[in-house]
Amino acid sequence: MNACGCQFCKTKNFAFPLLQRCWNFLFEARIRERIIVCMKGFLSVFFLALHCLFAGEQVFKISEFGAFPGKGDASGAVAAALKAAAACGGPARISFEKGTYHFGCAGAHERYLFVSNNDSGLKAVVFLIEKADSITIDGGGASFVFHGNVSPFAAINSRNVKFENFSVDVSRPLVSEGKILEADSGGIVVEFPENFPYCVSRGTLQFRGVDGDPIALYDDFKSVYPYRFMLEFDPATGAFARMARDYPTLGELPAKQLDGRKVRIFYDGIKAKPGNIMAFWGGHRKYPSFTISNCSDLRFDNITIHSSLGMGIIAQNSGNVEISNCKVTPSKGRYISCAADATHFVNCSGKIILRNNLFERQLDDATNIHGIYEQIADISGGRVLTRLVHRQQRGFETFVSGGEVEFVKASSMICAGHAKVASLERVNSRYKVLEFDSPLPPSVKVGDCISRVRDYPQVVISGNIIRGNRARGILLNCRGKTLVENNIFSSPGTAILFEGDASFWFEQGGIRDCLIKNNTFDSCKYGVWGRGIIAVGSGIRADMDKSRYHKNLRIEGNTFRVFDKTPLLYAYCLDGLKWRGNKVEKSDSYPESCKDGRPFIIKYCDNIDIDTENSF
Repeated sequence: MNACGCQFCKTKNFAFPLLQRCWNFLFEARIRERIIVCMKGFLSVFFLALHCLFAGEQVFKISEFGAFPGKGDASGAVAAALKAAAACGGPARISFEKGTYHFGCAGAHERYLFVSNNDSGLKAVVFLIEKADSITIDGGGASFVFHGNVSPFAAINSRNVKFENFSVDVSRPLVSEGKILEADSGGIVVEFPENFPYCVSRGTLQFRGVDGDPIALYDDFKSVYPYRFMLEFDPATGAFARMARDYPTLGELPAKQLDGRKVRIFYDGIKAKPGNIMAFWGGHRKYPSFTISNCSDLRFDNITIHSSLGMGIIAQNSGNVEISNCKVTPSKGRYISCAADATHFVNCSGKIILRNNLFERQLDDATNIHGIYEQIADISGGRVLTRLVHRQQRGFETFVSGGEVEFVKASSMICAGHAKVASLERVNSRYKVLEFDSPLPPSVKVGDCISRVRDYPQVVISGNIIRGNRARGILLNCRGKTLVENNIFSSPGTAILFEGDASFWFEQGGIRDCLIKNNTFDSCKYGVWGRGIIAVGSGIRADMDKSRYHKNLRIEGNTFRVFDKTPLLYAYCLDGLKWRGNKVEKSDSYPESCKDGRPFIIKYCDNIDIDTENSF
């Protein structure tokens, strides 16, 4: 780093020679040299910290740490730059020149990470931002390509972190793709391009890493890429194929190698269209592109995620996250982007803002915003043993000492009462022991659930395009004030789903104030997921006449372009709905499949106000 000519740099340049002359009189040469080295190191850090504090943001060019576009593994340079930025002690920016940078495990830090709704484990993290304050990763328009089994970015216990102006891709996705050449009731013939290595071994189809990748570890490019499902994409639309479904594979498929890169796959009863793309998906969520944990004030601006080995961006127990002007879209030669959700937020607070983004062709939703339920495993006196049931919630930090919780009946989702946590003991990654400041509500039993009452985030989802992905558009399970406006949805399933359950995913939901206005729902529900273009549901299995899990939903001024009579709205156990000024237009995007459906299906709801004037 070059001196900038400020007073602190001048003082530093004066101090070092003066100190050296003083030590010459006091110590013999050998001891003197060691002391000088130590003092120089200490004073360098000291003056660097003062420089950053008083001179504003310090810029660290990645080229000064030995990383250049197209020049080997840059992970070591990133680690050195982040270390220098941490020593700075003030606002810091790590900047890249435009070009393509490659990253592997060589300079990555290892951390065992529990990441909600993803797979936990030991991760090699390339950009590890830990206990940092005011740091920016500025790609300058660069492309970042990650090789092997690495987690590209993780921000942990940090604040004021910004990611801007770069794209993220992986050298070998978890999902493999091939073009369907032939299809009949007994199977399909698929041709795999060069960028998806495979082999037929002992009569079964296997996918492998990129052999000879100079940056990935040997174990990474020799490893097998498992698959548990097949799913079909339509290259004509770039979207999930009309009414296609997941075909389970049980981890392997009988196959026969044909000429070239063509493979005959045997699968009785399959329905597929020649010319479409078949994706082979393992269902794994091992390495999200960005993992955000226990952070505040995060911003993503002009980031493109082409592919990830898990979710695109997952934030947990964090506050104030904004994602603007970003894209989730596959790179050239691929049809799939993220291996799961584009974005995901768990037990977050403050504000969540998604503005002017493109989310397409990911293998799950554009976003899901929710909390966590822990199940009551045992009650002994005033002590309650809780457990995280779903395997992708292990290790989650749900509760805080002194924090308020609510007790929820698992079958009805009715709140049974509240209390404050008097003591909290973490037994292991799945179990906790809680004591409360008051007796348990009498109706609470083993099998019911507990969730944290917190500062529920205010949510703004505005100006986004959500299309071509598997499953739904967005899942909104947040009790904070929520605004969804000026978006374009074209989802194979429900475009906007309100959920929450205490029996399978254990995701806390229950909206309290949500406005959906001025959006365009363009030919949604062309796939097999969901009961309506907008759907309000929950895991309520008892007391439906009493339970009103979701409340206060307004749907105003939207345009629904429909190709058949799929329900516009399905509502279940909702209290408070206003439907105003929404238009319905005819679309010819797909052939009719639902010819006698009702526009509104309302079950176990109160205070429903639907004005259909000018709607049809």
